[in-house]
Amino acid sequence: MKKLVLSLALGALAALSMSAGTDGQVYEQVGDYKLVNDWIISRVHTGELAYNALPFANNYARRATIYNGEVLIAQTCSPLYTYQINDTTTGMQCVIFRYSVEDGTPLETVPLKLNGAPYGNSAQASLLANNIGVDHFGHLWLAQYASEATRSFQLYQVDIETGELTSMGTLIKAETEEEVCARIDYIDVMGDITREEEQCNVMGCGASSDLIYRWHADQGGDWEPGFDGVDYHIQITQFPLGWNSETQTNDQEVASWGFAPFIKMCLGEGEDDMYNGDLFWIDGFYSTPALYEVNGSMYDSFNNVADWNLLPEAGTNGLTEFHLDGKNFMIYSIRQYQGDGHGCQANIVELDESLALESMVKYWQIPADSLGHTSDSGIRIHSLEAIPGVDEEGNEYVTILTYKCQNGFGIYRMGKNVKPHGGEPMKGDLTGDDAVDVDDLNLIINMMLGKTDKTATADINKDGNVDVDDMNIIINIMLGKD
Repeated sequence: MKKLVLSLALGALAALSMSAGTDGQVYEQVGDYKLVNDWIISRVHTGELAYNALPFANNYARRATIYNGEVLIAQTCSPLYTYQINDTTTGMQCVIFRYSVEDGTPLETVPLKLNGAPYGNSAQASLLANNIGVDHFGHLWLAQYASEATRSFQLYQVDIETGELTSMGTLIKAETEEEVCARIDYIDVMGDITREEEQCNVMGCGASSDLIYRWHADQGGDWEPGFDGVDYHIQITQFPLGWNSETQTNDQEVASWGFAPFIKMCLGEGEDDMYNGDLFWIDGFYSTPALYEVNGSMYDSFNNVADWNLLPEAGTNGLTEFHLDGKNFMIYSIRQYQGDGHGCQANIVELDESLALESMVKYWQIPADSLGHTSDSGIRIHSLEAIPGVDEEGNEYVTILTYKCQNGFGIYRMGKNVKPHGGEPMKGDLTGDDAVDVDDLNLIINMMLGKTDKTATADINKDGNVDVDDMNIIINIMLGKD
């Protein structure tokens, strides 16, 4: 245990030595809505050296979620967190990193345990914490990656205070050895994993296959096949057109999702079907996102967007939906790390009452610059979450999490009355030190010389350029003329 304690202590010191800043971007108001970045920790904004010193700056850190005012990052077993099994053998343990949603302050890292023992020492030790999320009744859950050879796997509830895992039951992929069994990287959970207050549905998408998996449990019941109580999996026969890298068009025919596909169920509109998950999204490596019905037929897809520029690049998987003031919104991953001049970004868009993708209107891209451009070694998934809230004055808003393995994460807030935590930014204060002085002037000069890049914040007069006009504004502010 001494080695694990030392590893945790070193990780905590590295995290505490870094403070979260903002992305330095200006997000112009769209209609009635504003967007502010509360904080960000990324390769672009924190800096490569400082970021690489953080305990989750590796491809073992897979997915992230928001739980009880904290951002949680699940790190599947790695050589960075080990424990002593006996005199000659060590094991690798899964951990959860914790950060304050409010300001990005690092909190105590939690090693995971099962039946009181470290969770992770097994034949698939490196993949036991591939999935993390929160169900609709506030329960934190965790699940593993399930390979083609894995015929079943466990869904766990997590006690974040102790790190103890409690099995919520076995999810069967195939009942016989003869059945085809696809790999499942990521799952989605809808309802109540404990089944104490509501039903629960779980879905997974077969990697590089045409299979989707579904498990259902009634309130108070056990897991059963999710497709009409008969089948654990069905085949998809309708696929959206995929990305054609040769022609740069979305016209490549595909017959599988490709690597590490993402699945996301949609809440129902009525009380009786709220947690049925009858509609769900699939986003794969080869294809853009598509919306499906529970019988496997395609309902809508990104093939139908009106603006070609709204199509995501190939290789990035992840999206979520939310509602604000009765309007429908979506956040989806638009760029992976190889993006042209950008990296690891997501679009925030509005949809009409019918939720038709052809009605999509873009609001912002977050971050406006980038999280980073570092490969995640095939993990693919981009964690995106939107949590509704109401401020002290009764105004609705959403807290948005964006996280990409190996590149970083941040918290944004969207609403009609959201303001930066420190109040409205001072005009001309480009360095964020609550003063307009020679440091801000030097920053603009360095931008013009190409020595640094915070162009959006330095364009003070909003004419699309950083030039002498912006310098003159700062000089006039310093002279008390503006």
